[in-house]
Amino acid sequence: MLIKIYQSTFSKHVALLLAVSTLCMSFNIKQDDIILAAGTSVSLETISSINSDLAAPGQIVDFKVRHDVKVDDKVVIPAGSIAKGQILRAQKAKGLGKEGFLEIQLKSVKAIDGQDIVLTNGNFNQHGEDKETLSIVLGVLVCLLFLTMKGKNAEIPAGYETSAVVATSVTIKL
Repeated sequence: MLIKIYQSTFSKHVALLLAVSTLCMSFNIKQDDIILAAGTSVSLETISSINSDLAAPGQIVDFKVRHDVKVDDKVVIPAGSIAKGQILRAQKAKGLGKEGFLEIQLKSVKAIDGQDIVLTNGNFNQHGEDKETLSIVLGVLVCLLFLTMKGKNAEIPAGYETSAVVATSVTIKL
C-alpha cells in the first residue's frame, strides 16, 4: 500500500514536471529582440549628387547611414545601410535670375533584420544662387536680353550630411 501511494505521488510529480516543461517550451522567449526607441537619431549622407535641373517631385533618392546605430551595444542599423528619401519639391532655375530649389523628405531606412524603419524630422532643402537683382539691373541699364538670365540650380552634393529620427519604437530581430 505504501508503495502504491509512493508511486501515485511520484507519477503526479512527474506529470506536473512534464506539464510545466511543456508550458515553458511553448512560450517563445526571445532574448535576441531589441527595441529601437522612437526618437533615436540616424546620421545619413547622400550617395550621389541631386540637382534641381534633373529632379522631379515624387522621385525616390538613396542615402546611406554614416555611423552604426546601436542599442545596448548591439548594432541595429549598420553603417552603409540604405535609406530612402523622396523629393517633395524641385524647381529648375528660371529666367529673370530666379534660383532653382529642392526639398527632400527622408522616409525610411533598413534595419539589420531587413525591415523598413520609418523616419521623421528629416526634411531639408537647398536653394541655388539667386541672380534676380543682377538680371534686372543689367536688363534695365545695359540690354533687355539680360532679363532672360537664369539663376543657378540647387545642388546637393554626394556626401552631404543630414540626419533624421526614428518615428516609432520598433522591435528588431537580431
